[in-house]
Amino acid sequence: MAAKDYVRSALIFSALVVVVAGRVTNPKSYTDTFLALPQVCRDHEFLCDGNRCLPKRWMCDGDPDCEDGEDEKTKNCEAVRSKQSRECVTDEFTCNNTQCIPNNWKCDGHDDCGDGSDEVAEVCATCASGEFKCVSDGQCVSGDYVCNKMEDCEDGSDEADCPEETTEAPSPDHFYCENGRRIPYRWKCDGSDDCMDGSDERHCSRTQTGTLPSLCLAGEVQCGLTCILQNWVCDGKADCEDGTDERDCPAQCPEGQFKCANAGCIPAERRCDGSAQCMDNSDEQDCDLQTTPTPRSNDTCNPESQFSCGDGKCIPKQRMCDGINDCSKGEDELVQLCGIDECREKNGGCEHLCVNTRESYYCQCRPGYRLARKFNCEDIDECLEAPGSCSQKCTNTIGGFHCSCQPGYRRDPSNYTRCKADSGDPYLIFSHSYDIRILRLRDGELTTLVKDARRATAFDFQYKTNQIIWCDNKDKKIKRAHMSSPETPEVLVEKDEMTVDGLAVDWIHGNIYYTDIAANKIQMISWDGRWTRTIVTDKLDLPRAIAVNPVDGYVYWTDWGNAPKIERSGLDGNERTPLIIAPDVHWPNGITVDYTNKKLYWCDGYLNKIKMSNMDGSGVETVLYSSEVLRLPYSVSVFEDRLYWVDWSEIGLFSADKFNGDNIQHVSAGHLLEAPRVVHVYHQYRQPSGENVCEAHRCSHFCVRTSQGQPMCICADGFSISLDGTTCINDTTVIVSPGGNNEDTAMVDTLPEGLLPSAVFGPPSSSSNQEKTVIEVSSPQAGMVLGVVLGSLVVLGLAVGMFVGFLKMRRRVIIHTRFPNPVYRKTTGIEEDGSGYTIEQDGIIFLPQEYDYSDAQNKVLIDHDDSVLLTPKK
Repeated sequence: MAAKDYVRSALIFSALVVVVAGRVTNPKSYTDTFLALPQVCRDHEFLCDGNRCLPKRWMCDGDPDCEDGEDEKTKNCEAVRSKQSRECVTDEFTCNNTQCIPNNWKCDGHDDCGDGSDEVAEVCATCASGEFKCVSDGQCVSGDYVCNKMEDCEDGSDEADCPEETTEAPSPDHFYCENGRRIPYRWKCDGSDDCMDGSDERHCSRTQTGTLPSLCLAGEVQCGLTCILQNWVCDGKADCEDGTDERDCPAQCPEGQFKCANAGCIPAERRCDGSAQCMDNSDEQDCDLQTTPTPRSNDTCNPESQFSCGDGKCIPKQRMCDGINDCSKGEDELVQLCGIDECREKNGGCEHLCVNTRESYYCQCRPGYRLARKFNCEDIDECLEAPGSCSQKCTNTIGGFHCSCQPGYRRDPSNYTRCKADSGDPYLIFSHSYDIRILRLRDGELTTLVKDARRATAFDFQYKTNQIIWCDNKDKKIKRAHMSSPETPEVLVEKDEMTVDGLAVDWIHGNIYYTDIAANKIQMISWDGRWTRTIVTDKLDLPRAIAVNPVDGYVYWTDWGNAPKIERSGLDGNERTPLIIAPDVHWPNGITVDYTNKKLYWCDGYLNKIKMSNMDGSGVETVLYSSEVLRLPYSVSVFEDRLYWVDWSEIGLFSADKFNGDNIQHVSAGHLLEAPRVVHVYHQYRQPSGENVCEAHRCSHFCVRTSQGQPMCICADGFSISLDGTTCINDTTVIVSPGGNNEDTAMVDTLPEGLLPSAVFGPPSSSSNQEKTVIEVSSPQAGMVLGVVLGSLVVLGLAVGMFVGFLKMRRRVIIHTRFPNPVYRKTTGIEEDGSGYTIEQDGIIFLPQEYDYSDAQNKVLIDHDDSVLLTPKK
């Protein structure tokens, strides 16, 4: 062995001896010694804190990953930043400090440059052509809002200095309200206040006055444009946006309930619980002042701020060793406690920090660690234990964590734990009871998207085609229009009775889903509007909002009936599963999917909460609870790190942190005339790209993605899949082809009632070099059909077997014994073969003969194959 090998071995042995000795004497020294051993990092890593290696791409990214910040120091970053410096491209904004940021980050209210140059007035104070700039706050609104007798600016400046009114030539297609609004003439005298001043319902004859069909079902009460359950009336909580469900309530409340001053009733235990349940807050008035109870003998004092006298009494640590006996026996002034610094010797045994106190000491850990037992510290995995530590991707490190972003996002320069979209301006599309508007979040620019949209409580969009789809519940139509020309929509669905509360677009496979409370169904329509299919109808009570995740092949919806729940199914309605039930839901309204973080969000109008869960319904958490801010939340959407929702009891749009509900903001621009109904964030990342498994499979009606990632052809109501697996026909023949083998195909002439067949295209077979497609027919009753077919095959097989047996009995065939013998010669008469057998035309009979069995080759064989003539033994 070479000398250097001996030296290396000796050094390693010495280090091990030191480690073992340190472990025996002090766990901390063992850890420190181990970490102090030389670390060798790979080429793509850098040494951090002298004892760990981190990726070089984390250096000089503005986010300190080393405890001493060595990875972000100027001396280490000058060379890196000089390499990274570049000219900004066309879709970027050049900051005064030469940094480049996406154009859509400019004028968004955040200092993304770091020097404020992206938020200065000179850059942000310009409105686009055709827009009006409000005087007080500089908000830009559509020029159509100026002098329309509606104050859209907060200060009303869009209605100031308007010219004198000129008489507009009447149009036979429009009615002009007294307040200046213009509505379609067909809305006049229909029983609904469309002018919002009642002028369209005045001077109507009995034959003209229409009666609006009831929006509510049996057991429900209508309030405004929504319905609530009958048993929610006079329960002490305002469920209607105008509070009408809590008016004219009984003078007395049932036993065990408290009567609010406004005549509502609430559970008695909610009286003086610190949270107002009555609309008038009367349940929190005249409450006795709560005093801090005297600690009991078994109370535990706070070790960081209090001293225990030993008899259950706790005193502030500031009163220790002050020369005054605050404890009954003077325990706070004992010499043994005062004046001794335990941290001087071996750091008090603490692994990280030792904090000396007057009476004792305690251990603390550095940020990113927590105390394990009394002296030791362990790493905190912030990625698992503190959701929201990072916007998107989170990598745990020893004593910290590192954040990164999904493709299409960049880390926010002002907060490196946050991610922001690197392209495109996010908008909020929201509906009123008479139109649909769009608000740009960056600068509050507000314009009307769809005019004359009545009761549009359900809509969605297709980003890649720039189209909006909505339901006009007044006209009973589902419409679609290009967002650049919404005045000429096409009608996709038109029914005499239809109340759509939720609508969602499968932007990958081109299908549209909606909930219909009038029919109590969840249905889907093809993109061209030709076909309609019911995907869920059983055990539905009051389906409301709906959301689609075509990337994973699922659709989600809320049901706020007597058995409230949130459910999920495949895109064809199969694999239906309840995800969330009571008590986590009571009145589930809006629902949305966070596609980036794979989370499900919903708002509950009764519980006053916004909650989230994993996509399978596990891990339910309350994001935001407030009986004041969330009085009647109806719709919710999510983008980047923010939640957006509308509340039917509030005239405004609201936002909060999507992880913890903090930083609640009012994001409405200007003065809204009424409470928004539904809200969606409009951005390309709200409809992320995914594989279109249907692209290579042409189905005559619908093609969807299964949850296993396979394309599936399904048919409209009243149709079923044909033999080719792609064409839908009436009264079709159902194919059952196990394994794709056409020879085993069975046919059924008629389709059982309620059968909804589909053809699933599986992967190619591995047993052949030629590509094959396996078509599997599936439906809710497919098992029954398969059982009938297989049963028929069994009966047929038994019948054939009995017939064959009958024929053989006629030939008097018997089980026979054969000995191996030389070749015999068959004749037409009786002939002996020399082995004890005589062969005839009709069979075999046995004639006893002498035979020598001593030959080992002659063995008795039992032959049960009576269909084969005897042959010589070779």
